Amino acid sequence: MEAKQQGAVGTATHDNFRLSRLSMVCYGFGDLASQFVWTFVGTYLAIFYTDVIGISAGVVSVLMLVARVIDFLFDPMIGSIAERTKSRWGRFRPYILFGSPILGIFTVLVFAVPFGNGLAGETWAVIAYMICGLAYSAVNIPYGSLSAVMTDDVFDRASLNSWRSVGQNVGMIVVNSLSSLMILYFSNGAKNPTFGGYLITALIFAIISIPLFLAVFFTSKEVIQPIAGVEQKVKLKDTIKNIFANKYLMILSIMMIVQMTGFMGRIAVTTFYIIYCLGAFTLIAILMTIPSIGGAIAALFVPWITKKFGKRNALAVSLVLQGIGLIVVWLAPFDNLPMVIAGTIIFGIFNVGYPITLSMVSDCVDYQELKTNIRTDGTAFAAYSLATKIGTALGGALGVGLIGLVGYVPNARQSLSTMHGINLIVNFIPGVMFVICGIFMFVFYKLTDHVVDQIRIRLNEEMRGEAD
Repeated sequence: MEAKQQGAVGTATHDNFRLSRLSMVCYGFGDLASQFVWTFVGTYLAIFYTDVIGISAGVVSVLMLVARVIDFLFDPMIGSIAERTKSRWGRFRPYILFGSPILGIFTVLVFAVPFGNGLAGETWAVIAYMICGLAYSAVNIPYGSLSAVMTDDVFDRASLNSWRSVGQNVGMIVVNSLSSLMILYFSNGAKNPTFGGYLITALIFAIISIPLFLAVFFTSKEVIQPIAGVEQKVKLKDTIKNIFANKYLMILSIMMIVQMTGFMGRIAVTTFYIIYCLGAFTLIAILMTIPSIGGAIAALFVPWITKKFGKRNALAVSLVLQGIGLIVVWLAPFDNLPMVIAGTIIFGIFNVGYPITLSMVSDCVDYQELKTNIRTDGTAFAAYSLATKIGTALGGALGVGLIGLVGYVPNARQSLSTMHGINLIVNFIPGVMFVICGIFMFVFYKLTDHVVDQIRIRLNEEMRGEAD
């Protein structure tokens, strides 16, 4: 039987290799670090550009869309390059080692904007934000790919992604609970956040992120390695062709585009809702932290939940319930903070989709390997990352653009119609999108855990046959 191929070459694995608790916990540090840079940028950059720098909402919307279009071209390339990389550290780990400092630098530079709100300032904003997004991809696509090559044990893979989700949610708790307070503190007593407040906060988070990424580098090991001596090469066009032919990866990617359009679009404009509809900048710390706390707690139960109910079912139900939580927030009057908090809690405690979908990408990779004899972990995770980036681009651009269309005026009291428009954009539209995603996955995604188990049995049988 011909050798299995890992992007460019075949794969070899260590039977019954189990991960240590240290490597699992430190793997979660990668997403913890990512939140310090990317969640902070995603949450505060739009309102920083509009309310502090003075760039119009329409220009900010275009800026975010252009940057993500560049990502659209770059992400598949970095995934393909990474899985073909040969180094003493493996294929994916070098990108974490060398890319994380660059990501930290450009996290700060997007908040620098030395040229004001004219053409020069807008050009700086586009370039800095674009490079920041590229640096994020160069670190996080290899980081995501690690989970598929650190172990082939199903439970360990689920645990890895659970710890990753814990890291994500803990990072979001820290960023969302402290950012607004830090920004105001470093604004030197000003009533409203200042340029310096945002810049110093970004610098602090960037500095913290780098050693966390390095902890992933030093504690991870790529045990699923190319087979030595196998020289068969898979052309890039064939790799891309197989990715698009992987129907379940495409279904998962479509769902992620819609989900992330709602999720990241909401993050980009939630600050507008809290400040102008609920009436207090300081409420950001509370309402942006609740979903993260709920997600962090729920992530600890993901291995048990997915084992009992299956990944597809758990994901579909959680998406629907998250959507219902956001619709509750939308229905809440602006002066009914308990109802707003209740809906936010519902949204948060069912925020378990992220670790589940990451495990499902690994399932899709196994499915592709069985069907085509080609295994492309890096490119598959690049496709997943690309889907999230497209959703992020559409969500951020549409969210900020729609805020402008409903009559938003920076640093001013909004009209009642504008406030209701902001509420619709921040809560109702994302809520409906989450519900649609849940139904879509239940109807179309047929790669259940039972089917995946059968695929892995066949792959192991074929691998043993090759070894004999």
